[in-house]
Amino acid sequence: MPILTLLTTRGQIHQAGGLNWGLNLRNHTRPFDAYIPIHIGTVRNNPGFFPPKQQRQQLLTFEWDDGTVMTGLFEGSQTDRYTGVVYPKQISSTPHKDILGIYLRNRLGVRGNRAITLADLARHGRTDVEMTRIGRNRYRLDFS
Repeated sequence: MPILTLLTTRGQIHQAGGLNWGLNLRNHTRPFDAYIPIHIGTVRNNPGFFPPKQQRQQLLTFEWDDGTVMTGLFEGSQTDRYTGVVYPKQISSTPHKDILGIYLRNRLGVRGNRAITLADLARHGRTDVEMTRIGRNRYRLDFS
């Protein structure tokens, strides 16, 4: 069961990526867009859990610990420098990236379009999300 950190590899909150992706003014994003990063170390520590990047994206179902269900995708690309295999680098919601962002902002009690901070995550009591496969393209996400 992988644990996906919501932080950078340096233990910081992303300023214009991750939970704050929609704050990137130089990007194609909308104000509340968000993604959950998948670090290559998490891929290596959970062999077989994350599929290699595929030509055609598969729709995924994310079932959250509070009963919320959303459709999502494995997105982006990162290459494992040891194996040369290309893996996804994030999970996001679809058809709109802000479905995940709005959901997480509500869980954290963050109002408006201000940046989510490390203090917000500390108040919630978690800086990560546990991910469990419960079916072929179904995953349970625990942020409790």
